[in-house]
Amino acid sequence: MDRFWGLLTPAEHDVLGATGTEREYASGAVICNEGEVTRHVLVVRRGLLRVTATTAAGGEKVLAVRGSGDIVGERSAIDGRPRSATVRALGAVRALVISASGFASLCQRYPRIAWAVLTVVVARQRDTDRQRVQISGTATQRVAAVLIDVALERGIADQGAVALSQEELAGIAGTSRESLVRVLRSLREEGIISTGRRKIDILEVDRLYDLTT
Repeated sequence: MDRFWGLLTPAEHDVLGATGTEREYASGAVICNEGEVTRHVLVVRRGLLRVTATTAAGGEKVLAVRGSGDIVGERSAIDGRPRSATVRALGAVRALVISASGFASLCQRYPRIAWAVLTVVVARQRDTDRQRVQISGTATQRVAAVLIDVALERGIADQGAVALSQEELAGIAGTSRESLVRVLRSLREEGIISTGRRKIDILEVDRLYDLTT
């Protein structure tokens, strides 16, 4: 899907910049905590953010990774409810921070900005629906689907590389670390991917698609 920033014109970029404040976040910095009552919105300008939620068993599940151009925190700004997830910086991050009131004013004054927000929200709901379907697949199907989703649809790939740890990838795919290791080994042996420290290089995207069916 197109990311929020990419849906807007240069003039609308200027309006957003004039309304918000640019901030730098160090690697590991917590942008917001699950359950807290804050309503500001972020537009990522550089870097990656990891979005996680607490499971019923008390563990942590990775819900998404957001990259440059993505909007984060829009739901709490719209409905005023507590944050549904914790957001942390994966590496250094620069983001445009917009207050809830400023965000509301922008959406009311600029219909195209409101439409871009709606487009992102709908796309993410479809993404969530697809992930629910993926849960019933094999470990290989789920891992392949997540690699495609993260690298291609969310637009955070860097020269074909997905910057996720094995723990994070296993969390998104809903599989165990042991199963993930076996799947990655098989994908490496088939020449579909190569792996490094906190990085997975996708070499054959078409073959990943084949594995999801």
